[in-house]
Amino acid sequence: MAAPTPTEGAGPLFLGLDASTQALKASLLSSDLDVLAEAAVNFDADLPTLRTRGGVQMGPQGSGEVFSPVMSLPMALDLLMERIKEKGWDMSRIRGVSAAGQQHASVYWSKASSQILGAIDPAKPLTPQLKDAFSRQTIPNWQDSSTTTECRELEAAFAGPEGLAKATGSKAHERFTGAQIMRFRKREPEAYAATDRISLVSSAITTLLCLDGEVKGIDESDACGMNLWTMDTAERGWNGKVLQAVAGADGVEELKRKLGRVETDGGRAVGRIGRWFVERYGFSPECCVFPGTGDNPATFLSLTLRPSEGLISMGTSDVVLVSTNNYRPHPEYHAFFHPAQIAPSSPHDLDNTSKENARLRYFNMLVYKNGSLAREHVRDLYFHKSWDKFNEAAESKRPKTADELPTDTAFWWLLPDIIPDNAHGVFRYTSPRTSNPSKDATTATLIPEHADIASNALSILSSQLLNYRSRSAAILDAPTDGSLASLNRVYATGGASANPTILSLMADILAAPVVKNVDFDPATQRWTDVHWNACSVGVAYKARWGWERLHAEGGRKWAEFDTVVQECRERRAERRKAANGGGEGIDLEEEGIRAVAVPTEASEAWEKSVEWWRVLEARAVIGK
Repeated sequence: MAAPTPTEGAGPLFLGLDASTQALKASLLSSDLDVLAEAAVNFDADLPTLRTRGGVQMGPQGSGEVFSPVMSLPMALDLLMERIKEKGWDMSRIRGVSAAGQQHASVYWSKASSQILGAIDPAKPLTPQLKDAFSRQTIPNWQDSSTTTECRELEAAFAGPEGLAKATGSKAHERFTGAQIMRFRKREPEAYAATDRISLVSSAITTLLCLDGEVKGIDESDACGMNLWTMDTAERGWNGKVLQAVAGADGVEELKRKLGRVETDGGRAVGRIGRWFVERYGFSPECCVFPGTGDNPATFLSLTLRPSEGLISMGTSDVVLVSTNNYRPHPEYHAFFHPAQIAPSSPHDLDNTSKENARLRYFNMLVYKNGSLAREHVRDLYFHKSWDKFNEAAESKRPKTADELPTDTAFWWLLPDIIPDNAHGVFRYTSPRTSNPSKDATTATLIPEHADIASNALSILSSQLLNYRSRSAAILDAPTDGSLASLNRVYATGGASANPTILSLMADILAAPVVKNVDFDPATQRWTDVHWNACSVGVAYKARWGWERLHAEGGRKWAEFDTVVQECRERRAERRKAANGGGEGIDLEEEGIRAVAVPTEASEAWEKSVEWWRVLEARAVIGK
């Protein structure tokens, strides 16, 4: 008898796609959000005719141009569907699908695109049928740095980066779509004029899923990474001031038309799966397509971050996400609308139903170039490339009580960093240990090297984590007792999140429990760290939420994303308890989430040291 496929059984399934820089990935989920199967197409390895390296191509040396071929999207979708078919997924049971896309990357549709998209032949692959659907043959990548001039022009229109950040959620960045469109219009005016619509990768994939002759609207959370969307007023929409800077006074309305509708309700069905998928691969014609979103918002969704919770992703670069009910923009970081909220542009869109769930929610994203890059540099330089020796050194120096304040720190900005802006160099400090850390910072000594080599391990970790604590506190509501705000819970992801010393210090310095997403293995009766693709799983969650609302009645049509996900997890927990004879010996208190570190009494020592660290960072930025 053949082995059962991962989709055998009954009940609806949900599909998430992730068009990242290097691959197109798919995750298939059950109705209760179990990850059943995954598949992927790697652009470099599986599509060699694209001639990409790391998923991208480079422009002329010194140009700063980084891009991918636009045909990589249909080519990858063709191959991915074939692989899914070979794996035996039961596509007839898929009832909802959504997509994630690399943030900031833009796609340009030709004047003929609507006709082409509405006349796709299921008997043929997508790729040859879409060759004339695009007015630009490249997709500017998030790594592109060719638009510095345009960025300065955008900021000048708002009297500086602070004004642009207040209006659109971020200061100008070379990779953001506003500057990219401006450069495209100036350098290739004929191609710009031949452009009918402009998508982000997430909405381009959504368009290809529907194939109904319509270019689908950009998701609002993803639109926040464009420098084009107004965030600082209740009347959200394309920002006329930015559009004028990008397209000129006479081009505002045309650019607004090219950009099209923005999906402010992330759970609204934008169409049904295209006939190409139904007839060629067996999808149900009842399968609904929900708005795609960017890769960072999709990761946010996979963790279901609640207000005042955060994520620290520790890779070559570090990324910090902070979930909040408040809009607090700053030039150092990015503000986004929550990617799965019910927030129509007009209250009238709610059809006079309950507006309780229409409140605005946000998340802030902080990006640091010198993440594991700096940590591994210190490990290799001082601790013989051994994490065990590095951890041992850090543990020997870390505070153990509330009164044992740190005296040494250091800043390793091996690359010019983003936060603080353009900070560069290595700066080490030592200070006396007194009861007044702020005073200690002003009298601290800039030194060429720590007296004890072991101090380097704690210095790099504590300096980075104090950065995250200081800046996340500025985003959160300040406690009424005057203490420093802290996150309620922190999710840890990325390669460095496997390091127990880093996780333990993270809990102490951020004064919050550190948790991870985990899967339960019924065979071993144990929880293990998840290995699924966060972006495609996050948008599959969103498809599940949208499907629930689509088929609900009354006020249930406005059920929140967090509510639906929590209900799915509770049903999953009950099912696992039943399968285990009542759940004895299995911790199902919060199904799918495990605490890996909690604050100790030393957390108070680190809180007392935040201001000390802030003063030293300010000194290091100017090299003093």
